[in-house]
Amino acid sequence: MARLAIVTDSVCSIPQEMQEEYQITVVPLAFLLGETSYVDNVSLTWEEFYSLLKSARRLPSTASAPPGAFLDAFREAYQRGSKEVLCIVTSSQLTATYNSARDGAALAGEQMPDLTVKVIDSRSAAAALGFIVLAAARSAANGASLEQAASKAEALIPRLYMLGVLDTLEYLAKGGRVPQVAAWLSALLQVKPLFQLHDGQITRLGAVRTKPRAVARLLRLAGERLQMQKPSHVAVFHSRAAQEAEELAEKVREELRPAELFVAEFSQVMSIHTGPGLVGLAFYNEQ
Repeated sequence: MARLAIVTDSVCSIPQEMQEEYQITVVPLAFLLGETSYVDNVSLTWEEFYSLLKSARRLPSTASAPPGAFLDAFREAYQRGSKEVLCIVTSSQLTATYNSARDGAALAGEQMPDLTVKVIDSRSAAAALGFIVLAAARSAANGASLEQAASKAEALIPRLYMLGVLDTLEYLAKGGRVPQVAAWLSALLQVKPLFQLHDGQITRLGAVRTKPRAVARLLRLAGERLQMQKPSHVAVFHSRAAQEAEELAEKVREELRPAELFVAEFSQVMSIHTGPGLVGLAFYNEQ
């Protein structure tokens, strides 16, 4: 085990093989429906998950992992020989995970005084969070210290963009985040809303008639934000839209020519609010 361990949460959208390659520990979030608690991406298959959402009168409530779950992750890293842990989690503006991780770090400091834990608020989510975590993990794999890896991760945060298109507003309306009438009109007119997450801020980018046009606009917006003369890293993310994601990835290869490209699925916790059919891009330029 490397001296520096990397920990994140299950919203990160890092493919399993990359988690294993860089020894990234992922602490799962949870969602609750009635009296039943489900572990993100673990308790239910995707078919079971969407069946549950469709039949529920109310959407499940989401919950960050408790401090004890982070404490367990930090303790496991310590027992494997790590003396330092860098924990990078979903934006504090979206979940309470950052506070939970910090509480877990405080407990770790009491129980393992010679273990140093640093927690970073990524101000990101999904594959954008994943890129920040990967930057830190790659630094750790090359022998970086805690502060060096943290500096690498923090420097990346303001350079990352995440753009997405929703297939439906049904789930945001069901969760009370948009009016029901907006969801009804969106479905009636077949309008696909676009959004951006950048440095902790979520911005609506308007709406486009038809999914193909919306995806084409995503690609165009990404091209406007990337500097083509510099190497880029791009992730295509989706929620139960694998074919669309692969088609978008092929267009990214052809038009943006990234140095790195991977396809990742949204976590179930995130998909509660977006529903199926979401596709998007997370990306940044090397300096």
